[in-house]
Amino acid sequence: MPIITRELNILARCGTQFRARRLNKLALTAAQAPYILHICATPGLSQEELAHALNVNPSNAARQLSALCESGYVTRQPRADDRRQMAVYPTQKAIDAVPVVRSVNAAWHDYLTEGMTEQEKETLGVLLEKMRLRAAAWDRERGDTP
Repeated sequence: MPIITRELNILARCGTQFRARRLNKLALTAAQAPYILHICATPGLSQEELAHALNVNPSNAARQLSALCESGYVTRQPRADDRRQMAVYPTQKAIDAVPVVRSVNAAWHDYLTEGMTEQEKETLGVLLEKMRLRAAAWDRERGDTP
């Protein structure tokens, strides 16, 4: 496995475990945390818009949103402009969870970058953004280009 892929996979797995342990007290999974942040930042998105924004499969978004509805974090209401689509809104429970989710994310960031200089952190951020933009381009194209 190429080194970048291996390293990113390990970072993702460890980050998921870190967030899962710390979000457990809120009955949130690590996979649900980005949904909470995005829904609170942009309430009223459709399930499809949310899936696209988070770069996840619409069926995965549907499962996560169902779980978040059942646990009282979000509600779904028909959209005014298209009654066939459901808009997703945060509840007060979700709004209250945002600072905790952000704190957990910040703690993971701080842990990973401990011992790095500000220049190293800045360089890392620039390089990761380049990789993210490239990955997003592939996602938009659905992998039709090498």
